[in-house]
Amino acid sequence: MDKMLVGLGTVTLVGYLGTALLRPHVAGEGLETTVQLFVQSLPWIIVSMFAAGLLAQWIRPPVIARFLGPETQLGGILLGALLGTLGTGSRWAMYPIAAELLAAQASSGAVFAFVTTWQLVSLTRLPAEIPFYGERFTVLRAVVSVIIAVVGGLLIEQIPRR
Repeated sequence: MDKMLVGLGTVTLVGYLGTALLRPHVAGEGLETTVQLFVQSLPWIIVSMFAAGLLAQWIRPPVIARFLGPETQLGGILLGALLGTLGTGSRWAMYPIAAELLAAQASSGAVFAFVTTWQLVSLTRLPAEIPFYGERFTVLRAVVSVIIAVVGGLLIEQIPRR
């Protein structure tokens, strides 16, 4: 079992037990919220896992390595950033896709850029920002976000893989 999962589970359990002893109604409300979030998220998780499983069959490691592999360097990171801006899915879909990219030999820098631009830019959300922030701020924020994703991807590439 994953050590991070066990650690986070233990901290959460201790938090619930401590809260239940000190403020039982807060712990109860927390459990109610947990059930609501679980029921709301479960369909997304199930569909995303099936989609990720199918995607794993479609993705061919040599093709991913050719376009997003470590030897592509800046080009692969830029492509990862570009692909991330096109992302429209929920985190339940995007994280398994990113994991499949890593498993298919994409560089960590390209996957970092992919996930970062998906989180920060996503071109499909930009039109929703313009009425609130204006065109200038929205475009500047998107450009700076892409730059951050690319620079972060380059930095990630400097960290040796295990």
